[in-house]
Amino acid sequence: MLEKVMKAAHAIEETLITIRRDIHKQPELALQEYKTAKYIADRLRALGCEVTENVGSTGVVGLLRGRETGKTLAIRADMDALPIEEATEHGFCSATPGVMHACGHDAHIAVVLGAAEILSGLKDSLAGSIKLIFQPSEESPIGGADRMIEEGVLENPHVDAALGLHVTPELPAGQMGCKEGPFFASVAYFTIEIMGKGGHGALPQHSVNPILVAAECIQALQTIPSAQIDPMEPFVLSIGSIHGGQKSNIIPEKVTIEGTVRCFGDELMSRTGQIMENLLCSITSAYGAAYRLNFRSEVKTLINDQGMIRLIKEAGEEILGKDHTLAAQPVLLGDDFASFSQLLPSAYIYLGVGFPGQPNPPLHHPKFDLDERALPMGAALLSYTALKFLS
Repeated sequence: MLEKVMKAAHAIEETLITIRRDIHKQPELALQEYKTAKYIADRLRALGCEVTENVGSTGVVGLLRGRETGKTLAIRADMDALPIEEATEHGFCSATPGVMHACGHDAHIAVVLGAAEILSGLKDSLAGSIKLIFQPSEESPIGGADRMIEEGVLENPHVDAALGLHVTPELPAGQMGCKEGPFFASVAYFTIEIMGKGGHGALPQHSVNPILVAAECIQALQTIPSAQIDPMEPFVLSIGSIHGGQKSNIIPEKVTIEGTVRCFGDELMSRTGQIMENLLCSITSAYGAAYRLNFRSEVKTLINDQGMIRLIKEAGEEILGKDHTLAAQPVLLGDDFASFSQLLPSAYIYLGVGFPGQPNPPLHHPKFDLDERALPMGAALLSYTALKFLS
C-alpha cells in the first residue's frame, strides 16, 4: 500500500503546486472565504466526494466512503488568510492588497486536497470513511472549528479520530515534527479600557491621565510571568495594541490596550484572568481612574493522542525516514484544531517547508514562503496514516 500511496503522491505533485498557487493568489480573510470554499467544493466533487457547503459559515466538508462501513477519520485544513501586505516577488503572489496567506493555509488546503485525491484512487481499500474538513476562521477569535462542531461536522457519520498538520519553515522540506500530549497552547485575548479624566496638557492637576495609568498597568502586567506564575510553566502575556489620545496637549478620557495570554491548562488561564483583575483594580484606584477588562479564553490546549501520534509517526518513518521524523517541542502558538483534539483522539503535526541552507522568514511574515516539494510529502503522510487507521 505504501508504494501505491507514494506513486500517487508523486503523480500529483504539479497539481498540488497549482492548487497552492491558485489559493495563494486569491487570499480571503476569516469568514470571507467564499471563492476559496467554492474552489475546494468543486475539486472535491470532481473526486467523487459527497460535499456539504456553508458549514460554520463558509466551511466545506467532503465525505469519501470506502468499500464497506467502518470507522470515520476526519482530516482538517484551515482556509483563511491574514491582513498582511505580501512582500514576495512571485508571479503568483496575492492579488488582494493587504491580504496574504502568510501562515501556510494555502499549503494546508493543497495537502488535504492531495490526500483526498490519493484516497479517492484507493477507495476500494478503505474499510470506513474519510471526512475532509475545510475550516474557516482559524486566525480569528471567532473560531471556525467550534462553529463547524456546533453545526454537526463530527456526526453523520460520527467521526472517530482526527488528523491535521501545520507547515513550519523551521524544518526543511522532507521532515516532520510530532509530539504526544499538550502541543499548542490555550489562548486568551483581552481588551482593557482605562478611563481617566480628560483635560489640558498644561493643567495635569485637573485631570487623570489614562495614558500614565495605562503605562503602569502594562508594566505591572509584564510582571505576571516572573512574579506570580511558576517559572517552570510555559507562559507568555503579550501586549499587541495600545490606543489613546489625539493631540500632544490634550489629556484623553480613555486608553485601550489589547493583547493575548498563552499557556497550557484551563486552570492557569482562569487564574491569570483573576490576577489581571487584581492588578488593574489596585493601580487604577490608586490614581482615581477606572478600568474595564474583557478577558476571553478563545482557544483550548491542543492535546495529541498517544495512539494517533504513534500511528502518524510510524507513517512518517516509512515515508520520510526515521532521521526525518523528529520529536517536536510544545509551542505557545494557538490553533483551534484544539477543539477537535478535546473531543477526539487526534494527531496534529508539523510539516517542514523550509528551504534547506538559507534563511526562512517565519510564519505571519510578509516574505513568508515555502518549499513546494513538501506538498506531496504531506499528502502522502496524511493519506497513508488514514489507511493505517481504517485498517
